[in-house]
Amino acid sequence: MAASRLHDLGFLDGISQSHSFREVLSRTSSMSSFPPLKVSSCHGLHALLIYDEELHVLAAPFEFVFVGKFPGSHPSLESIRKFFFNLKLNGEFSVTVLNTNNVLIKLKNDLDCCRVFAHRSYFVNNCYMKLVKWSPHFDVCVESHIIPIWISFSNLRPHLFSSRILQGLGSIFCRPLKTDNTTTNRTRPSVARVLVELDITKRYPDHVWLGSETLGYAQNVEMEVFPFYCGHCKALGHSKADCSVLHSHPAVVPAHVIGSVLEHVAEIDKVVPGICV
Repeated sequence: MAASRLHDLGFLDGISQSHSFREVLSRTSSMSSFPPLKVSSCHGLHALLIYDEELHVLAAPFEFVFVGKFPGSHPSLESIRKFFFNLKLNGEFSVTVLNTNNVLIKLKNDLDCCRVFAHRSYFVNNCYMKLVKWSPHFDVCVESHIIPIWISFSNLRPHLFSSRILQGLGSIFCRPLKTDNTTTNRTRPSVARVLVELDITKRYPDHVWLGSETLGYAQNVEMEVFPFYCGHCKALGHSKADCSVLHSHPAVVPAHVIGSVLEHVAEIDKVVPGICV
């Protein structure tokens, strides 16, 4: 079992591949329900246009995929695979090279996905690795604004500390990942906490209605502080207002400094004629 899990079949494992396009098309043309691909132009460029429905189907096998980003030094691919193997995941996984400083991590089930994404970063052989969620729009040069955030439901009524209810509460905002230990063990009735996959560029309500229309109530919602995200350079850690890329300006030399330099050059020119221009 260990050997098979360490042997990486690739990010499209289980899908029969062929070097011949003719062979692939002959096997799949009768099964495909999508219209033919269209060669055209778009935004001034030559284009291969793919229908949205087909793009959704192509992206479906990547539901549980992350990108491991190594901003500094990075370990060998085999070391990264061994790291994930030692996490004792429930299902198989795949780790493949995306580019020089990034790897594509494909998991097999929601349980492993929630467990791995609950931690936004890891150290692999003393190398810092940041995890980001893959999406069909993922650009390796752009930092994802979808991250796990803890949501607290203070004074949640005791009879509603049910996994089904808590998952439903989390799903109001986006994809729920897990609850914390005290919520799971029902040892802290004052608040329930759910880790949810959120788009931190959006705004969310601070109250939700919970229960039936007649027997429900307004439940308080509190979220941990979102990290800053810059909409200009697409990076976590600073806001657009503090973006050094957006607000970078050439250094302005004070007038008195310029005057002093010109006087100094003029003095030199008296000694070495022709230096001033």
